[in-house]
Amino acid sequence: MKLNYTKKCCKNKSNSSYIKRILRMIGPVILGSKPVEIINIPGDINEKDIKIYQIKSFFNNCCKITYRVINTCDGGKRVLFINEKQLAKVLSNKRCINFLKFMGYPSSYKLNTYIDELINRLESEKFPHEIGIFLGYPLKDVLGFMGYGRKELVGVCNWKIYGDKEVSYKVYNNFARDKEIMKEMIDTLSMSELRKVI
Repeated sequence: MKLNYTKKCCKNKSNSSYIKRILRMIGPVILGSKPVEIINIPGDINEKDIKIYQIKSFFNNCCKITYRVINTCDGGKRVLFINEKQLAKVLSNKRCINFLKFMGYPSSYKLNTYIDELINRLESEKFPHEIGIFLGYPLKDVLGFMGYGRKELVGVCNWKIYGDKEVSYKVYNNFARDKEIMKEMIDTLSMSELRKVI
Protein backbone atom coordinates (compact mmCIF):
# COMPACT_ATOMS: atom_id res chain seq x y z
CA MET A 1 0.00 0.00 0.00
CA LYS A 2 1.48 3.34 -1.04
CA LEU A 3 0.78 6.26 1.26
CA ASN A 4 1.13 9.96 0.63
CA TYR A 5 3.74 11.25 3.10
CA THR A 6 3.85 14.79 1.71
CA LYS A 7 0.36 15.89 2.77
CA LYS A 8 0.34 18.02 5.93
CA CYS A 9 -2.79 17.22 7.89
CA CYS A 10 -2.16 17.35 11.64
CA LYS A 11 -0.07 19.82 13.59
CA ASN A 12 1.37 18.83 16.93
CA LYS A 13 4.61 18.93 18.82
CA SER A 14 3.99 15.76 20.87
CA ASN A 15 6.36 12.80 20.87
CA SER A 16 4.11 10.78 23.12
CA SER A 17 4.41 7.02 23.52
CA TYR A 18 0.70 7.16 24.41
CA ILE A 19 -0.11 8.61 20.99
CA LYS A 20 1.96 5.87 19.35
CA ARG A 21 -0.06 3.28 21.28
CA ILE A 22 -3.29 4.90 20.04
CA LEU A 23 -1.97 4.95 16.47
CA ARG A 24 -1.27 1.19 16.69
CA MET A 25 -4.83 0.55 17.86
CA ILE A 26 -6.51 2.70 15.22
CA GLY A 27 -4.22 1.85 12.30
CA PRO A 28 -7.05 0.11 10.41
CA VAL A 29 -9.24 3.23 10.77
CA ILE A 30 -6.47 5.52 9.50
CA LEU A 31 -5.59 3.20 6.60
CA GLY A 32 -9.24 2.59 5.69
CA SER A 33 -10.04 -1.07 6.34
CA LYS A 34 -12.07 -0.23 9.46
CA PRO A 35 -14.64 2.57 9.70
CA VAL A 36 -14.56 3.14 13.47
CA GLU A 37 -12.58 2.18 16.56
CA ILE A 38 -13.50 2.87 20.17
CA ILE A 39 -10.76 3.29 22.77
CA ASN A 40 -11.24 3.30 26.55
CA ILE A 41 -9.22 5.96 28.36
CA PRO A 42 -7.80 4.46 31.57
CA GLY A 43 -6.62 6.18 34.73
CA ASP A 44 -7.92 8.61 37.34
CA ILE A 45 -9.57 11.92 36.40
CA ASN A 46 -6.26 13.76 35.97
CA GLU A 47 -4.69 10.96 33.90
CA LYS A 48 -7.78 10.83 31.68
CA ASP A 49 -7.68 14.59 31.17
CA ILE A 50 -3.99 14.44 30.19
CA LYS A 51 -4.64 11.62 27.73
CA ILE A 52 -7.63 13.39 26.19
CA TYR A 53 -5.51 16.55 25.85
CA GLN A 54 -2.79 14.53 24.05
CA ILE A 55 -5.39 13.01 21.72
CA LYS A 56 -6.92 16.41 20.94
CA SER A 57 -3.49 17.93 20.40
CA PHE A 58 -2.41 15.23 17.96
CA PHE A 59 -5.65 14.44 16.10
CA ASN A 60 -7.23 17.89 15.68
CA ASN A 61 -7.29 18.94 12.02
CA CYS A 62 -6.52 15.48 10.66
CA CYS A 63 -7.57 14.78 7.08
CA LYS A 64 -8.40 11.08 7.26
CA ILE A 65 -10.13 10.68 10.61
CA THR A 66 -12.24 12.52 13.13
CA TYR A 67 -12.82 11.66 16.76
CA ARG A 68 -15.46 12.17 19.43
CA VAL A 69 -14.91 12.03 23.20
CA ILE A 70 -17.57 10.02 25.02
CA ASN A 71 -18.39 10.44 28.71
CA THR A 72 -19.90 7.20 30.00
CA CYS A 73 -22.58 7.10 32.67
CA ASP A 74 -20.15 5.49 35.14
CA GLY A 75 -17.64 8.37 34.88
CA GLY A 76 -15.44 6.73 32.27
CA LYS A 77 -14.13 8.24 29.07
CA ARG A 78 -13.86 6.71 25.63
CA VAL A 79 -12.81 8.09 22.30
CA LEU A 80 -14.53 7.11 19.08
CA PHE A 81 -12.16 7.43 16.10
CA ILE A 82 -14.04 7.66 12.80
CA ASN A 83 -13.05 7.31 9.17
CA GLU A 84 -16.16 9.03 7.82
CA LYS A 85 -15.51 7.97 4.22
CA GLN A 86 -15.31 4.29 5.20
CA LEU A 87 -18.26 4.54 7.60
CA ALA A 88 -20.39 6.07 4.84
CA LYS A 89 -19.50 3.04 2.66
CA VAL A 90 -20.54 0.61 5.41
CA LEU A 91 -23.77 2.47 6.03
CA SER A 92 -24.56 2.58 2.31
CA ASN A 93 -25.57 -1.07 2.78
CA LYS A 94 -29.38 -0.96 2.99
CA ARG A 95 -29.49 -4.05 5.18
CA CYS A 96 -27.26 -2.31 7.76
CA ILE A 97 -29.37 0.86 7.67
CA ASN A 98 -32.61 -1.13 7.92
CA PHE A 99 -31.31 -3.01 10.95
CA LEU A 100 -30.19 0.22 12.62
CA LYS A 101 -33.63 1.71 11.97
CA PHE A 102 -35.15 -1.43 13.49
CA MET A 103 -32.91 -0.76 16.53
CA GLY A 104 -34.39 2.75 16.86
CA TYR A 105 -32.00 4.88 14.83
CA PRO A 106 -33.62 7.78 12.92
CA SER A 107 -35.78 6.81 9.95
CA SER A 108 -34.04 9.42 7.80
CA TYR A 109 -30.38 8.41 7.40
CA LYS A 110 -27.64 11.03 7.72
CA LEU A 111 -24.11 10.00 8.67
CA ASN A 112 -23.62 12.54 11.46
CA THR A 113 -27.10 11.87 12.88
CA TYR A 114 -26.28 8.15 13.12
CA ILE A 115 -22.90 8.90 14.74
CA ASP A 116 -24.68 11.17 17.24
CA GLU A 117 -27.22 8.45 18.00
CA LEU A 118 -24.47 5.89 18.57
CA ILE A 119 -22.67 8.29 20.92
CA ASN A 120 -25.87 8.95 22.88
CA ARG A 121 -26.25 5.19 23.32
CA LEU A 122 -22.60 4.79 24.34
CA GLU A 123 -23.17 7.43 27.02
CA SER A 124 -26.22 5.59 28.39
CA GLU A 125 -26.30 2.65 30.82
CA LYS A 126 -27.09 0.01 28.19
CA PHE A 127 -24.23 -0.80 25.81
CA PRO A 128 -25.30 -0.65 22.12
CA HIS A 129 -24.17 -3.96 20.64
CA GLU A 130 -25.10 -2.72 17.18
CA ILE A 131 -21.80 -0.84 17.39
CA GLY A 132 -20.40 -3.88 15.59
CA ILE A 133 -21.83 -2.46 12.35
CA PHE A 134 -19.95 0.81 12.91
CA LEU A 135 -16.80 -1.16 13.77
CA GLY A 136 -16.97 -2.81 10.34
CA TYR A 137 -17.91 -6.32 11.48
CA PRO A 138 -20.01 -8.28 8.98
CA LEU A 139 -23.73 -7.72 9.54
CA LYS A 140 -24.32 -11.49 9.84
CA ASP A 141 -21.98 -11.57 12.85
CA VAL A 142 -23.63 -8.56 14.51
CA LEU A 143 -27.07 -10.10 13.98
CA GLY A 144 -25.90 -13.47 15.31
CA PHE A 145 -24.30 -11.92 18.41
CA MET A 146 -27.45 -9.92 19.16
CA GLY A 147 -29.68 -12.99 18.74
CA TYR A 148 -31.35 -11.90 15.51
CA GLY A 149 -29.54 -14.15 13.06
CA ARG A 150 -30.24 -17.75 12.14
CA LYS A 151 -26.64 -18.71 11.59
CA GLU A 152 -24.71 -20.79 14.11
CA LEU A 153 -21.65 -19.62 16.00
CA VAL A 154 -18.71 -21.08 14.07
CA GLY A 155 -15.66 -19.29 15.50
CA VAL A 156 -14.13 -16.32 17.23
CA CYS A 157 -11.48 -13.88 16.02
CA ASN A 158 -11.78 -10.42 17.63
CA TRP A 159 -15.55 -10.96 17.56
CA LYS A 160 -17.91 -13.95 17.36
CA ILE A 161 -18.37 -15.35 13.85
CA TYR A 162 -21.72 -16.69 12.68
CA GLY A 163 -22.20 -18.61 9.44
CA ASP A 164 -19.61 -18.25 6.66
CA LYS A 165 -16.15 -17.93 8.27
CA GLU A 166 -14.49 -16.83 5.04
CA VAL A 167 -16.34 -13.48 4.93
CA SER A 168 -15.44 -12.69 8.54
CA TYR A 169 -11.80 -13.76 8.28
CA LYS A 170 -11.37 -11.62 5.17
CA VAL A 171 -12.49 -8.57 7.20
CA TYR A 172 -10.34 -9.61 10.16
CA ASN A 173 -7.28 -10.13 7.93
CA ASN A 174 -7.71 -6.65 6.44
CA PHE A 175 -7.77 -5.17 9.97
CA ALA A 176 -4.68 -7.20 10.94
CA ARG A 177 -2.81 -6.17 7.78
CA ASP A 178 -3.43 -2.48 8.44
CA LYS A 179 -2.41 -2.83 12.10
CA GLU A 180 0.86 -4.37 10.94
CA ILE A 181 1.42 -1.61 8.36
CA MET A 182 0.79 1.03 11.03
CA LYS A 183 3.14 -0.74 13.47
CA GLU A 184 5.88 -0.70 10.86
CA MET A 185 5.26 2.98 10.16
CA ILE A 186 5.41 3.81 13.89
CA ASP A 187 8.69 1.90 14.18
CA THR A 188 10.31 3.63 11.21
CA LEU A 189 8.80 7.14 10.93
CA SER A 190 9.16 10.20 13.12
CA MET A 191 6.10 11.76 14.75
CA SER A 192 6.09 14.55 12.17
CA GLU A 193 6.16 11.98 9.35
CA LEU A 194 3.34 10.06 11.02
CA ARG A 195 1.27 13.24 11.20
CA LYS A 196 1.59 13.59 7.44
CA VAL A 197 0.08 10.13 6.97
CA ILE A 198 -3.05 10.83 8.96
